[in-house]
Amino acid sequence: MFKKVLNFFFFRKRQKQYPARLYTLSLCCIAKDENEYFTEWIEFHLKIGVQHFFIYDNGSKVPITETLRSANLLRYATVIWMPGKSKQVIAYNHCLKSNRNISQWIGFIDVDEFIVPKSTFADLGKLIRDYEQFGALGINWLIFGSSGHVVRTKRSQLESFTLRSDESFPPNAHVKCIVQAEYVMKCVGAHRFLYIKGKFCVNENFTPINDSFSNISTMKVQINHYYCRSLEEYKDKVLRGLADSKRKRDLNDFYFHDENSNKVKDTFILKMLDI
Repeated sequence: MFKKVLNFFFFRKRQKQYPARLYTLSLCCIAKDENEYFTEWIEFHLKIGVQHFFIYDNGSKVPITETLRSANLLRYATVIWMPGKSKQVIAYNHCLKSNRNISQWIGFIDVDEFIVPKSTFADLGKLIRDYEQFGALGINWLIFGSSGHVVRTKRSQLESFTLRSDESFPPNAHVKCIVQAEYVMKCVGAHRFLYIKGKFCVNENFTPINDSFSNISTMKVQINHYYCRSLEEYKDKVLRGLADSKRKRDLNDFYFHDENSNKVKDTFILKMLDI
């Protein structure tokens, strides 16, 4: 009886704390000088059920706000100016603190990452409902290569880069998380969050994830990670630097990933462009 009373008051407290969120599903990212990719990234994720985007502008030469306004996409986004080095974790924690009562789920991914719900074809909202008892869903990468492109294709990256790594490629063990914000205490890395007692992250098979990695499984959902793009674009990536550390990229990273990431033709995401 005492336990039932405690559960009743806990439920009432949660109802009071989160009376009516504006969004069920949002995405958060931090980006610098990646303006050319935002239209495709936002329009795709809107198609699969994302309702809003919390975007941290890490000091872009052309403010992201201007790019989104020109593309008529600013109404879907909240843009926060946050220049400086190694700001990713700071941005993620700011997003959690500011929006845990605004959006039930928040996915933390980059602009070169596209979430591909496969078991619920193009309906990410339907897929995550199966994970509401958990703190988060962790989704494995599948890293895509350059498809042999040396320079910008001036076409959609989803159409330009259709070759990826084998699922077993070790970097694909990384996960990116879609968290239930009310259950998260804080972000401790680009791939990892800490949760309140009794809540934790699971992969698509409901297996707990305690770190930044999971046994690779992409039957239900995957993240297409366009890590390489063309060699020209990767050189720009080197100049931008990393959002989560002061380590510098170099072209060896490109050649290592690209050598292993043009193995499998994967055009599943293209089926979603016509919905």
